[in-house]
Amino acid sequence: MNLNILKNHNHHKNPRSILMKIFALILLILTNQIIAQEADITPALQQIESGNVPNAAIILLNLKSKNAGDPSVIFLDAMLTKDGDEALRKYSTVLEKYPDSKYADASLYRIFSYYYSLGYYKKAESYLNRLKKDFPESSYIKTADRKIPDIEGPTVQTESAPQIQQPAQQKKIEAKEYNFTIQAGAFLNVDNAKKLSDLLKKENYFTEITTKEVGGSILNVVNVGRFVNEEETKPVLNFLESKFNLKGRVVAIIQ
Repeated sequence: MNLNILKNHNHHKNPRSILMKIFALILLILTNQIIAQEADITPALQQIESGNVPNAAIILLNLKSKNAGDPSVIFLDAMLTKDGDEALRKYSTVLEKYPDSKYADASLYRIFSYYYSLGYYKKAESYLNRLKKDFPESSYIKTADRKIPDIEGPTVQTESAPQIQQPAQQKKIEAKEYNFTIQAGAFLNVDNAKKLSDLLKKENYFTEITTKEVGGSILNVVNVGRFVNEEETKPVLNFLESKFNLKGRVVAIIQ
């Protein structure tokens, strides 16, 4: 009698269990299909890496006309958005609405970078911790991981700024007014990027390592200085070439 009860129990349990497994499998397949169907923005990223931002913007317009709600397209849109607050909103959309997007961790890294660059270090740290927790295999963790200052508040990082003018004469400029930086080098190996960054810091230049995904590879880019106009970059470009034999490239700050 107990054996019959057990058989009846299994008879009623198994169909439901099988249905749940089938449902989970279908959900997984649909999720993978959504991720696989994301637009290919690699050509636009390559244009940005080459300094051809207008060409990337044309590609973006074409992609938006077909599927403006695609997470990859939203990510590209954020990269080409000059207003920092608006770019932040778009990166946040990718992260929160499309956490399985292939650019979710890249969006999270850029949100971290945004708050860090403004001096909101505690908020930046919270996003860095989230990057480590939600995307433990992300290549952006190495680049983002750094000592977070104890201070908090909107600041402009000037301790390593290029000495174009004497500090006493230099007018204080809000972060959002900087329009250009110099790309001194781009490396697949983050350690090589850090070595160059350290060399430039010893020369009292502000440096920042950012990442760009191009053709499926993540490049670690060493940027030197922040400038209001291109004229200000000339002394630094000359210095890079004479001291390190580096031909720097002036790039627009798009975030």
